[in-house]
Amino acid sequence: MKKLLLIACAAITIGANAQTNPDPNFDSPWVTNTNYPAKEPLGWITTNVLTNSFASASNPTSVTQSTVNCSGGFSMRVQTYTYNLGFLTGFLPDTCGFAFTGTVAISISGGRLADGFPYNQRPTNITYCYQTTPAAGDTSGVSVLLWKWNTSSQTRTYLGGGKNTYATTVSSMTNATLNIAYSSTVTPDSMGIYVASSFKFPTSGTAIRKGAKVGSVIWVDNFVYPQTTTGINQHSISQIELMAYPNPANTTLYISTESTDAKNIEIIDLTGKLLESVPFNDGKLKLDVTKYNTGLYFYRVNSATNQVLKTGKFTVTH
Repeated sequence: MKKLLLIACAAITIGANAQTNPDPNFDSPWVTNTNYPAKEPLGWITTNVLTNSFASASNPTSVTQSTVNCSGGFSMRVQTYTYNLGFLTGFLPDTCGFAFTGTVAISISGGRLADGFPYNQRPTNITYCYQTTPAAGDTSGVSVLLWKWNTSSQTRTYLGGGKNTYATTVSSMTNATLNIAYSSTVTPDSMGIYVASSFKFPTSGTAIRKGAKVGSVIWVDNFVYPQTTTGINQHSISQIELMAYPNPANTTLYISTESTDAKNIEIIDLTGKLLESVPFNDGKLKLDVTKYNTGLYFYRVNSATNQVLKTGKFTVTH
């Protein structure tokens, strides 16, 4: 998997799609959030949230799927821009560039940064590849934090982390190792991974980036770390049980779940285009696939609050 450290440009939230399993290599189709037009990789939140109307729909798309890569076809490219913050003026600096695992929520009264995903391993390092062109006086970076979540107090105890920062240009994709140091023998239940084209590593948790330079860029690809088994994610609903059959489907795909949280299912093609959104009726729906071409498709099950409950894929054959 991949890991990315972002120095948060914001401590706010936009009802983004929280994912328990972030895309580690950015090769899967990127998706459009229901709250803003710019696409993002599954399981990641980026400065693309600033294309939300709370800020400005005319803001640039700062994080894109790039053909610069180590393998697999694509990487994630992050660039620092200056943004029109709109209602968010005062909540965050107007110049930044980031991506991180988790979700961000924006409201008129403020918000919070909900980073991380379930993870219960203690890796000594992670590996990835990167390329970067920081502007003069700026620094890009990659980082990871691990912590234990306390459900009763709704707080986290940080257990370990690591960072790599880059102040000079690296003109081709290069392999890197990020070493992790621990301050405790406790096993974590969560990990946050972050990437920033303009980077400042926090002593704990997240920090607002100051002094970012417009034009700084970082590409990241092929993050790898030990896979988790079970974990706790305080920021998203647990993945639900769901049946989708027959798969491959010829004329009809039947989908059912016993979860009462499932509101609708979105169908996405290989380009990341949202084809349709179909509501559940008592946990069941029947999808007509005769209008789809033969090929591979992705689905995303959402709750009433637009949290992602389940993702998967199916094949259509005619």
